[in-house]
Amino acid sequence: MSWYYALNGKQQGPVSDDELTQLVNAGTVRAETLVWKDGWPDWRAYGTVAPTISGAATAMADADTAVCAVSGQRRPKRDMLEFEGRWVSAEHKDEFLQRLREGVSLPSDVVYGTFGRRFSAKFIDGLIVGVVNAVISAFLGAALASAGKIVVQVVVQLVGISLTLAYLVYFIRKNDATPGKKAMGLRLLRADGSKLSKRRIIGRHFAEYLSSLTLLIGYLMAAFDKEQRRALHDRIADTRVIDVRGL
Repeated sequence: MSWYYALNGKQQGPVSDDELTQLVNAGTVRAETLVWKDGWPDWRAYGTVAPTISGAATAMADADTAVCAVSGQRRPKRDMLEFEGRWVSAEHKDEFLQRLREGVSLPSDVVYGTFGRRFSAKFIDGLIVGVVNAVISAFLGAALASAGKIVVQVVVQLVGISLTLAYLVYFIRKNDATPGKKAMGLRLLRADGSKLSKRRIIGRHFAEYLSSLTLLIGYLMAAFDKEQRRALHDRIADTRVIDVRGL
C-alpha cells in the first residue's frame, strides 16, 4: 500500500507501510502529520490512523520515546541518556561528548549560515584559488608554449580542477571550513553534525556545477530555504552550512 505524507507544507511519497513506519520511528512523521492514501477523500492526521498500519501502532503508542541528538532516530528513553535536556542513544554517547568538546552544533540547536555570509565566503575562496591558479597557469603556459594552444588549455583546466579539489579537501577535512567560510564564521558539516568525508567533499564540489547550470538558481535556493538554508548542492550531498557566530 502506498502512503503520502506532508512535510514542510509539501507532499512527500509514495512510501510503503514499512517505509512509513521507519519515518515514524525516526520522528519525521508524527501524530499530527497529515497522511493520505488512494481511496481517501481527504488527508488525515497520522495519529488517528496509526492502528491501520502494520507495526506502527506500537511505535506511536510508546510515548516514552525521544529523538537522539546525534542520529536523529527515535528511541525508547530507557535506552538513552539525557544531557542538559537533550537525549542521546547510549551507542552515540562518546560521539555526542566529543562534539560538545569540539563545539559542534547539534541538530536540536543549530543555526544555519545566511545566503549573504555564504556568498562572501565563496567570494573569498574564489579569490584565493583564482590567484594561485593564475600563477600556476602562467607558469604552465610558458613551460608548454611549444606544445600547442589546445594542449596548454587542457592542462591548465585539469590543474585548476585539481587545485580546487585539493584546496577543498585539505581545509574542510582539517577545519570543517575553507578559509573563506572560516573567515565568515561558517562550518560545513553533514546533516547529523558529522564531518565530511573526502568523497563527499569532492561530490559536493561537482554538484555545485548543477547549481551553476540552473542559472545560479541552485545557489539562490539557500536564500529561500528558511529552515536550513540549503543550496541545491547541499541537498544533493546532504550537507549543511552552520553559522558558528550565530550560536
